[in-house]
Amino acid sequence: MRLSENTKLLLVINPKSGNTEQEALKKQIETYFRERGVDFHLFETTGNNDPQKLRQRIENIHPDVVVAAGGDGTVNMVSSQLMERDIALGIIPAGSANGMATELGIPGAVDEALEVIAAGNTQTIDLLRINDKYLSVHLADLGMNARIIRRFDKARIRGFYGYARQFFKELGNPPSFYSTIHADDKPARRHKAVMVVVLNTHVYGTGAVMNPTGKIDDGKFEVVIIKPYPWYYILRMFVAFFTRQIHRVRHVRTYSCEQMRLELSPEQELQVDGEHKGEQKSLTAQVLPKALKVIYRPQPSNPFFDFKD
Repeated sequence: MRLSENTKLLLVINPKSGNTEQEALKKQIETYFRERGVDFHLFETTGNNDPQKLRQRIENIHPDVVVAAGGDGTVNMVSSQLMERDIALGIIPAGSANGMATELGIPGAVDEALEVIAAGNTQTIDLLRINDKYLSVHLADLGMNARIIRRFDKARIRGFYGYARQFFKELGNPPSFYSTIHADDKPARRHKAVMVVVLNTHVYGTGAVMNPTGKIDDGKFEVVIIKPYPWYYILRMFVAFFTRQIHRVRHVRTYSCEQMRLELSPEQELQVDGEHKGEQKSLTAQVLPKALKVIYRPQPSNPFFDFKD
């Protein structure tokens, strides 16, 4: 579905995403598509009823492609309006967290991301529903990372450096909690944890691989439980994250399922696609099969893009 003069495109841009100069970004994107004769429309988020306004705009325009220029929160909002529609989602990473762009192999440089969109390689992927009300396009987690995101949202320093500062504050001795998992029809299992990640994808925006064995379109998702670890094991964990070996580490347990329920003691903070959702006593998740068409960059050497037929 390579872009052409017959393609109708809607750009959704978040003026407050990340550290990017948004006016320059908008001009660069507009120039790129207009030079190629693409039928181009613009929607800027305001934080006021954006999903409803975007839905109406989509129904008025009937675009072939909707491009989200922003971070994971913007991608989530746009995806919520594209579910089960024959409209492709393109991403230009322009937020503090760009996890889904990383997942789909989309480069951080705007000109390169635009080339990926223009090439128009698409696949339909699964999504997740969390606690019967939150859509998860990238991933959700409880505990350590959710606390980091809550502090990051309040900090003055943004971007990767700001996140890294909060990460290292948490890394040394994160508090633990108990999680009891009911996955599909399997017996309940109880684990002591410092973080639980629920995801259909594979990588964080940093490139750390949390889910090396899952597939993004197989009708299942993974629950990754990070157990308490001694301080001297931190380096081993880092190496495992970036060499796709985290599932082999003895402080990690992974479940693959179609639906699950977690009981938490004590309550834990939750984040979904980079948005903090507060403390939770429990969490449910179910897969939404083949729910979203996405534009991605093919990477033959990357097993994450070995899509299911």
